[in-house]
Amino acid sequence: MPIGERRTHTDIAFPEDEVKLAKKMLDTLRTTMEFLYYLMEHRNKASFSMLLLSTEGLKLELMLQKWKRQTDILFEIDKVNNVYVIISQVNDHEGVKKFAEILVSNINMNGGHETYCVISEPQTTEVSVQEIIFKIVEKYIIIKEEKKVNQVYFTA
Repeated sequence: MPIGERRTHTDIAFPEDEVKLAKKMLDTLRTTMEFLYYLMEHRNKASFSMLLLSTEGLKLELMLQKWKRQTDILFEIDKVNNVYVIISQVNDHEGVKKFAEILVSNINMNGGHETYCVISEPQTTEVSVQEIIFKIVEKYIIIKEEKKVNQVYFTA
């Protein structure tokens, strides 16, 4: 691309707040995820799941505090855009899917709309924390662009 020429391709362009979401998640989650990786490697602990949730019309923080379990870890990622992450330490694939479906259903029953939910389930420490976060943010951006609301999605 010649100097001074502006990029016009929109197929790789994302809104600024969604790009900044990856940085906020890295800043907020990195240490906790690294500790969970440590436990996976040194204590033979099972894997964990990470749920990324957002909605319109309902303050998620209070509801998620009420619905999370003692072993779940809740993180506020972006208060303005109502984006939260729950790291669940006690669930298999079906259990975390069911938990997420119940959360999405309760969010909608309590006035939330345009609810987005993506789950990542790191099974090994071979994939970096950064890559896990980037994959979940990428999937979140895609389902938001496609307006795939009120469903639970998994990263690849």
